[in-house]
Amino acid sequence: MSKKLLGWAGKWYKEQTVDRCAPKSVEGNLMEQGMIHLSTTHPIHKQIEVIELTTEDLTLLRQLKPYLLPHMKSLTEAFYSVILSVEHLKQLITKHSTIERLQLTLERHIEEMFDGKINEEFVGKRIRIADVHRHIGLDTKWYMAAFQNMQNRLLDLIAAEIYNAEDRMKAILAVNKILNLEQQLVLEAYEERNRLEREEQYQQVKNELKGSIAQLSN
Repeated sequence: MSKKLLGWAGKWYKEQTVDRCAPKSVEGNLMEQGMIHLSTTHPIHKQIEVIELTTEDLTLLRQLKPYLLPHMKSLTEAFYSVILSVEHLKQLITKHSTIERLQLTLERHIEEMFDGKINEEFVGKRIRIADVHRHIGLDTKWYMAAFQNMQNRLLDLIAAEIYNAEDRMKAILAVNKILNLEQQLVLEAYEERNRLEREEQYQQVKNELKGSIAQLSN
């Protein structure tokens, strides 16, 4: 990322502070606005409102994305370094998948957080990532620990690259909001899957009990 002052899209464009090593699509991305494509009756609309995640925040996230892309590998490594430090989790990963495959999936997942769009597809993918983590046996406590490590790395990158205090704070707040929403959606999906499993187990025990009673009655 350019070491010059981070500003808004128009300012970057006019002052030509865009890093020339960044993707060619940067200038186009900078001029596009963030969007929330969810009805006001959508279940997560209130969650977005409460954390004060705005279209302005999403626009800023779009602006940050080209400069974060070169660091995606270090972000995924920050996440999975926590997982791999726990032996039984390391074994679970090698049993169900590979670390390389999971890192690529997470890399795409992080990139999507900086697309500046929240819609049904965004929500659905958060639910699917929760399913993947539950499938490999990743408990919520380890997910949260790994996520925090990744968040620390991400905020370090922003703090190191944005000199202006006001712009740096705006960027950090926007990133924290999208990461908070991410965790809300993933953890909610975890809880829902756990609830369904408990209901299935309860129903199974209930059916077995009915069967036993029927046999005794006969």
